[in-house]
Order: sequence, then C-alpha cells, then structure tokens
Amino acid sequence: MQQNRLFRKFLTTFVFLVLLPFMIVLGLLLYRTNRLQLQNDISQNETLTVQTLNSIHQHTELAENICKSVLQNQTLVNFLDREYRSVPDLLYYRSTIHDFVKEKNSMSDIKLQIYTSNNDIPLGFGVFFPMDSIHKTSSFESFCDSAAESIWLCEQPTDEYTQTIYSEQETYYHYLHKIQLGPHLIGIVDAMVPKRIFTVTDSGSGKTLAPTELQNCYIYNYSGLPLSQEQAATLAAAGCSGHDHNLIYSFKEDPLGPFNVLVITGRSQLTALNITLTLLIPALFIILMAGFFQYNRHAIQDIHICLDGMETAIANNFEFPENQGDAPVHQLLQRNDEISILANRINYLMRQIRTLLDQKIQQQTAAKEAQLLALQHQINPHFLYNTMEVFSARMELAGLYEESGAISAFCRMLRYNMNTEEFMTTIEDEIRQVKYYLAIQKIRNIPFEIRYDIPEELLAERTIRFLLEPFIENSFKYRGTAKPLKISISARDVDSGIELSIRNNGEVLSEERVQQLNERFECASASMQTNGEHIGLNNINSRLKLFYGEDHFIRVECDGQFTTFRFVIDRAAHLSAHFQ
Repeated sequence: MQQNRLFRKFLTTFVFLVLLPFMIVLGLLLYRTNRLQLQNDISQNETLTVQTLNSIHQHTELAENICKSVLQNQTLVNFLDREYRSVPDLLYYRSTIHDFVKEKNSMSDIKLQIYTSNNDIPLGFGVFFPMDSIHKTSSFESFCDSAAESIWLCEQPTDEYTQTIYSEQETYYHYLHKIQLGPHLIGIVDAMVPKRIFTVTDSGSGKTLAPTELQNCYIYNYSGLPLSQEQAATLAAAGCSGHDHNLIYSFKEDPLGPFNVLVITGRSQLTALNITLTLLIPALFIILMAGFFQYNRHAIQDIHICLDGMETAIANNFEFPENQGDAPVHQLLQRNDEISILANRINYLMRQIRTLLDQKIQQQTAAKEAQLLALQHQINPHFLYNTMEVFSARMELAGLYEESGAISAFCRMLRYNMNTEEFMTTIEDEIRQVKYYLAIQKIRNIPFEIRYDIPEELLAERTIRFLLEPFIENSFKYRGTAKPLKISISARDVDSGIELSIRNNGEVLSEERVQQLNERFECASASMQTNGEHIGLNNINSRLKLFYGEDHFIRVECDGQFTTFRFVIDRAAHLSAHFQ
C-alpha cells in the first residue's frame, strides 16, 4: 500500500482549505484595515481643513465687520460727504471721527484706512487718505468702475502717505468696501489684514503652523513632512483633493476670501511593530500546524499498519496468521486509544467476513438444490393451462359456447398475467387483455357497451403491462345503476407521448371526490404495494411515476354523467432516453 497517499491528501486539503483561505483572509483583513485607516486619515484631514477654514474666516469676517461698522456710522458718512471749513469741524473730526477710527484700529491687528474723494477733509493721523493719491492698480480700477460693493485684493493700493506710515513694509491683504451716498462714491474703506495672522494652531500638537504662500493659495502642511516649493506648486495647480502614498490633501476654493486653501496631512504608515506582528501571526500559525502535522503523520502511519494487517488477513483467507503475535497490528491491539479500537474492529470484521463466507457457501449449496426443485415444479402452470383448455373444448362440444369462450379468455389472461419474463408490452396486447376480461364478464349477464377509439399507428406502441384492464375491472365494480354500462377507451398523440383515456357512465363522482382523487394521485409516492387482491388504480399510478417520471400520474374528470381517467405514457424512444 502506498504509505504517504493519505498524508499527501491531508496536506493538500489543509493547504487549500485552511492555509490558503487563512492567508487570503489575512490579506483581505490587512487590505481592509489599510482602507479603514485611509478613510480615517481622510476624515481627519477634513476635520483639520474645516478648522483651518474657520480660523481664516474669523479674520476675514472681522475685517468685513469692521468695514460694515464704518458704513453703519451715518455721522461718519455724512462727515465725509460735506465740506470741511471751520474750527468746529476740526474739533468734531478729532474728538469723534478720528477717535472712532482709532478705536477700531486698536481692536485687533487689522488696520483701518479710509480713502476719501472729499479733499476738504484733513489728512493724516494714519486714518484718512486722498483717493486721488492712491497708486491705482488694474484690480483697484476695475473694482471702482464695477457695481461690486466690496473686494479682496492681494496687492496694496499704496501712496506716499501710507508708505510713510507703514514703513516696516509688513504685507497685508486688503478688504475694500465702497462708501456711497446713492450713486455717488464718496470713499473707500480699506481693512488691512496682515498676512501673519493667518497662522493657525494645530489642535493636536498645539504647535503654531505657518502656511506656505503661493499665488492666490495658502498651503497648510500638517503632515510634518518637508514639502518642496515644486511639490507645493504642483498640488496647488491641480486644484483638487486626493491622496498619494504619503500625503492626503484637500483643496478648498474660497471665491469670497483673499486666497484658496490647501490642507495637507500625512497618511498613517505601518510601523515596524505592525509589520513584525503581521509576519509573526502566519509564521506562528505555520509552526503550530507543522507540529500538528507531525503528530498526525504518526497517526496515519498507525492507520497504514492496520490497513496492511487487513491486506495480510485478506491474502490469508480473511484470517490473521497465528504465528504473527509480534506483528505491528497485534501491538496496536494492546493500546488504549482510537487506533487500538480501529485495529480491534478490523480484527472483528475479518472474523465476521470469514463466518459470512462459510454461510455463503452453505447458502449457495442450498440454492442449487432449490433451483433443481423449482425446475421440477415448472410443469404445474402448464398443467393448469392445459386442463382449462380441455374444459373449454368439452364445453364447446356440449354447446356451451359462451362459457367455453369465457374459460378460454380466462386461460389467455392467466397466461398473460403469469408471464414475468417480459416487462413491456404493446397497446394492442393491453386491448386484447381488455377483450378477454369482457368475454368473461358476458357470462354474468351484465349489459355493457364498449367502444375503442385508438388510431391504427398507435397500437404497436410499447407500454408497461397491466395498465388498461384494471380500469375496466374498476368500471364494472363501481357501475352503480348504469344499464347498459358504457365504456370507451381512446388514445391520442400529445407532445412526445400518448394520452390514454378510459371513460364510463358508472357511479357519478362528486367534485370533492374528484379533487380528492386528483390530489392523491398527484402527491402519492411511488410504491409497488397492492391490497393483496387485485392491481388497483394506486398501483397503476405508482408504476406510471416509477417508469415514466413524477409528472406522469392519473387525472380524474367527471361531468355529472361520465367519469374519465386520463394518463400519459412516453413513446418508446423517449422512454429509452429517460432510462439512459
């Protein structure tokens, strides 16, 4: 016997059903973990992006609110629009207007300037500046000529006055808002927002994060990884959110603010500990399974010892040699585990097989004797047929022609029924059996009429035996008060089979009885049991299902006068394909 075949099968089964699925599941879990980690990193990036935008919007909204507060001061607006001539105007300007603007400038790092087209108003004090002296950039001129009320500008609309006051040249974003009375432009409020205040604080680490400024875009790098100017420009130019192997970035366009925002965070990376654990789990699993296989290999070797001992017993006429008490299989019998139980069962089976073989030899001898005895008694049925034929001939000589015909028909039916060599017959033979049965019924003086509606080409079709005569017998048994009893047998082609119908005017079946019979015939299991007296309709229904399929069963119909039994048999060619 091939010693390692079972072990190889066990190893192959383990690899394909345990180890390989385990590695696949482990890989899927790692992939899923990486995807979940990526989703978590993206969610964290979105949170930081929202926090960054909120911090930026606080400063931009403050600048807008400061400008709106100036516009809401109707006294200041009226002052900018009227002529400045007297000392009271100066006092009013210094005590009210200048102090109001100065207070606004002291509220935050945002500086407030007002450019006025009213040349009568005194300039200076870092608040009021002439409109005509501004260095008008293209963006500033477009804003003045447009219908827009406010705009953010990156470039500074400087003049000789502002350059003197802000000599430190700190860079600003400018939020400009028009001051109008009706269609007349009387000035522009400039909220100067220092670029340095757009520095944000990382809520996770608490560190101050200064953005990288590009053209119309601020990059906030939370990843802690160095980002070259070229990489920053590439990400900003892409203008979209996404991620790569190391970074996750979100681009947010702010059309109402001074610049767009690009927030960058780092992706979580597998640490050395994670990689070690990932590799250690399958390695430990393989080591444990190797020990398990080594243990099972010994068990398989013990099984092979049992099988080899069984082969030895088979070669020794199913008996273990008496002189092999020290053989390995006998050593296994001394153990107290499942292998010893297997060896004991093999030993027991060998002894049982030896006993059964002896019994089989005795049975075969007895069977030969029984066959010889059966041959001697085969003459008995032939003696019965011949005796009945003698009676029929004597009745015919005595003028009892009807009785003689009945006995002759009975002999033919008996010979047909006791012929067990042929399982199949033809429809014509089945019709002939019906005629023999009717010949016997004639001597009972029961009035009946029989009609056959079977095409000539269907008479030679093959079918199983004893299908029609039991229906005719059933018609006589339940004929009721019908005089005469009318019976018809018809056949017709349906699809790949032949439908046979037996119709009589005997007892009328109720609708409930018809439904009950149909359900019983359709749902009955195929069984060859009979009631011990005759071949009933249940037996016919079972044989139809057995030999033609579960969809072949008797169907019953009753129109109030005639009861019809229908069933379909397959043609011989279709039936042959069914049994192949």
